[in-house]
Amino acid sequence: MNNDKQTEQVKCIVLEGYGGYDKIKIRCQPLEFLGSTSVCVKVQLCGVNFSDIYTRQGFLRQLKTPRVLGAECYGTIESIGNEVNNFQYGDRVVCYVWTGGLFGEKVIVPAKNCFLVPEGISGQDAVALPANYLTAYLSIFTMGNIQPGDTVLIHSIAGGVGCAVTQLAKTVKDVVVVGTASTSKHEQLKENGVSHVLHHENYETLAKNVSPQGYDLIIDSIGGPNIEISQKLLKPCGRLVIIGGSCYINGETLQIVRSLAMKWQTKNLVPQSMIEQNITVSGLHLGMLFDSNPNKIHYIMEELFKMLKNKLIKPTIHEILPFDNVIDAQTILAKRMNFGKVLLKLNQ
Repeated sequence: MNNDKQTEQVKCIVLEGYGGYDKIKIRCQPLEFLGSTSVCVKVQLCGVNFSDIYTRQGFLRQLKTPRVLGAECYGTIESIGNEVNNFQYGDRVVCYVWTGGLFGEKVIVPAKNCFLVPEGISGQDAVALPANYLTAYLSIFTMGNIQPGDTVLIHSIAGGVGCAVTQLAKTVKDVVVVGTASTSKHEQLKENGVSHVLHHENYETLAKNVSPQGYDLIIDSIGGPNIEISQKLLKPCGRLVIIGGSCYINGETLQIVRSLAMKWQTKNLVPQSMIEQNITVSGLHLGMLFDSNPNKIHYIMEELFKMLKNKLIKPTIHEILPFDNVIDAQTILAKRMNFGKVLLKLNQ
């Protein structure tokens, strides 16, 4: 274990306070101390996620500033804590820490938050797996109990999670995938296996026209008042999995009054209604599940690596930007310009 690492200065993407893009700075700061159960990773790629935007806009107030952003990275292990026995120097790993801290040239990561990348899998594919494909897998298989012949509705289907859900759903026989997206992405989505693509603006009417009897499974990343619409679109015995609240993202900064109003509007989860409609409503927070049951997450990552090697899934990469262009990367996500995953690349 090399304790000199604590004095090394590394470039990081730091959130100095809640607010707009001006709160994001590229800074050099000391590398954290390498603990006995951690590893030091030299980072090559980072995954950009909506959680970074939630953090910047102050929606996750438990994450205090200043702090280093970033929930995903890929790189090679440079040093190892003296209690770590499942990694060695030079191993390729992908890391996931939902509270952030991974947007740096080098990062100290708990070993339990690292996954050994199998030979033959690229760094680009590996770093696209944790936030998007773990969420997708848990949503449709674990929480959503997807079955052959199901009709599935996926909100914001052109995003990283949407693309992942589509690919995983198509591994189940005779599943029909329906999703919402902007017009410019419709043709590309159909090529990706989506049966019907709906415009965001009037999707409820369109969704009823596509499947008048309703949907077996709905993956809702919008949240807020959209949850009530999603419930209405379920078939009897249908399942709704809520995975996010992108409706809170409206412009560069978080509108507190609007977000509070949205939270109150989600109180329409009435047990009596769910019983009478014979529906299931569940929520998924990948990070907190990781904290409470890391073994489950590691098992699913192993399954995803197998599916990737067997060509059952293939991450869709929208764009790879230089590390310093993090604001451009967040803008792409916030304005829903992406089809698939946005990455940051370090030149080192």
